Amino acid sequence: MTTHRSTTLQSRAFKARFLFAGEPAFSFRSSDCFRIADHTGVEQLDQHCTVRRIHPISLSTPIVFLTLWTTEHRVRADRKSNFKESSQLKILQLRIPQVCLVVSCLCVASSVAQTASGAGSNTQDINAQNANNVCRIYFSTPKPGMSQQYEAGRKKHMQFHRDQKDTWTWNTYAIETGDNSGTYVTSSCGHAWKDFDEWEARMGKADTADGATNMTPNVQGGRNGFYVYRSDMSLAPANQTPAPMTAVTIFVLHPGAGPDFIAAVKKVNDALNKQADWPKTSGWLQLVNGGEGPTFVLLNSRKSWADFAPLPKTTADVLNEAYGKEVSDQIQKTIRDCTARQYTEEAAYRADLGYMPGK
Repeated sequence: MTTHRSTTLQSRAFKARFLFAGEPAFSFRSSDCFRIADHTGVEQLDQHCTVRRIHPISLSTPIVFLTLWTTEHRVRADRKSNFKESSQLKILQLRIPQVCLVVSCLCVASSVAQTASGAGSNTQDINAQNANNVCRIYFSTPKPGMSQQYEAGRKKHMQFHRDQKDTWTWNTYAIETGDNSGTYVTSSCGHAWKDFDEWEARMGKADTADGATNMTPNVQGGRNGFYVYRSDMSLAPANQTPAPMTAVTIFVLHPGAGPDFIAAVKKVNDALNKQADWPKTSGWLQLVNGGEGPTFVLLNSRKSWADFAPLPKTTADVLNEAYGKEVSDQIQKTIRDCTARQYTEEAAYRADLGYMPGK
């Protein structure tokens, strides 16, 4: 019976595993940068991972070539690849990708990739699920020492909404921790995109004029953006009654990392949903216009500071129980690798600075 050994190779673009009858025909150091070229050679790359030259390879036995891309699988057996002569491979040592010599790494990556493919396979369903979950969110930072004047102006502006019989709800929060402490957040959620055209035609000009009178003189800076509440990523349903406090975690991702991040979050949610005693209070916002992206915001409702105390189990504990440590570690690594930076803050609900139709 023939003994097979496997070697898993990883580069920026893909991971590949080669199965050889007998010993591997070539190997790489852990910091080599390379990619495979049509079963005939290995492309040597420079520090920018651009091609410098191709080294031929020679094997006396057939190769089974498996590749794993981000969301696709390709498996092909080439039984005609018999090379007569072996050439020495000299690969420049570089600092970027790493070579994994453990077959299980490929299996774990395959598990996560299959999840990503399935999770992102039906965009129309996801769009339909979130069609009425669009939010307009305003961030206002008062001038130093003028928070009271800002709040008084905000109350006058909400009276304007009341007088106009605005049909939208506007909730206001005050950020109390982190770099944005002192900033006020006012949002209206639960809309379809077309609703903003109707509201702008009905309220836009008058709203802008009233805001300029009652709030702008007391504000030193502000911004606004459109977010979508991602029901498909959230444990809590959309448009919940505001909690007294909200634990906020902002994830700014690397470009292009959104699909992998979303797939990993959904795997986490699948595990948490099976925990009967796990609080189902978390929801995700995705910034779609009005700032740096990809940006996702995790919101966790809290009744008081006591709710910030650690739970009996960590998220990692739950993932270990649901998937085993290997897959759990890979899911958590995916989230870390997708994230360029992350920060937290707490926001207190200010009912006195908001507006609800009919009240």
